[in-house]
Amino acid sequence: MKSLIKIVLVLSLFTGFYSCQNEDSTSATPDRPYEEVYLEDIAEIEDFLHTHYVTVDSDFNTTFTQIPDGGSQTPIWDMPELDTIQRKRHDITYTIYYLNLREGSGENITRVDSSFVSYKGFSFAKTTVDAVDTYTQTVFDSKQNPVWLSLDEVIRGWAEVIPKFKTGTFSSEVDGTISFDNFGTGVMFLPSGLAYFSSGTLTIPSYAPLVFSFKLHNLRRRDHDRDGILSMHEYGPNFVDDAIDTDGDERPDYIDVDDDADGVLTKTERSFTYLDGTETRTGYYPFNGALVDNPSTPYDDTKGIPSCSNDFITATRLRRHLDPTCRN
Repeated sequence: MKSLIKIVLVLSLFTGFYSCQNEDSTSATPDRPYEEVYLEDIAEIEDFLHTHYVTVDSDFNTTFTQIPDGGSQTPIWDMPELDTIQRKRHDITYTIYYLNLREGSGENITRVDSSFVSYKGFSFAKTTVDAVDTYTQTVFDSKQNPVWLSLDEVIRGWAEVIPKFKTGTFSSEVDGTISFDNFGTGVMFLPSGLAYFSSGTLTIPSYAPLVFSFKLHNLRRRDHDRDGILSMHEYGPNFVDDAIDTDGDERPDYIDVDDDADGVLTKTERSFTYLDGTETRTGYYPFNGALVDNPSTPYDDTKGIPSCSNDFITATRLRRHLDPTCRN
């Protein structure tokens, strides 16, 4: 079933994501230890997964319902779509549970790309009266129309889960709407240490595990430092750890205009000159060369950024913009 969504201009993108992401923020009351809070969070999340089932409609909208006593519904915990991610942070190995309802058929997104997503986020709380547990879900944000969110500027849990999914396809309809199909969609269950932790708001409690359902409609590759190399190529392998900082200047390569601190801009180090007829021009090597040379260009399109010894091909070569001994 296709999801018909009208694209709107969004002037304010998920204020909570941008206003509450500083893990070192100060407050009048000292923050609780991360490990102590995580043990509480993961117990609450796993309890929720054991006691609830999910209903997914034809547009992949989700509804979570508590399983009644004697109920035969399949708990989320037993669903084959449930998967986990292990991430080391705050000297803790976090477990992130997520539902992969559909991976998507398009491109993979990375931690430094912008995502075009629709979503719903809620917190949950359990109360026990006369030995009967009751769960209350509180929705704190919802975007039915997709918005752009840069994954390096949102809460860490999003940056871990969303890259497990792919975009889909889209087409324009005669009424001006955009039809999205085959997009990645799922649900993430985040410990507070990978969300807002102590930074509570009027709608998000402090130290609260959160649940987000989401649909990844599209992506936009980013070049943060405008050096002509996509940030996805400068972040580092596999996007599991923090970003690479080649020269150790506390500016990761993807936001550093001189990655190796040799005094020559990265953009300059990926440049070359070529003769176009009788005129000398400046060109720029892509990070990786094309598979096939374009005969209409006066240079070899298969060449990516070379090493200092002009190795254009070897995948593991040290490209010259990362080699401080090599100056263009």
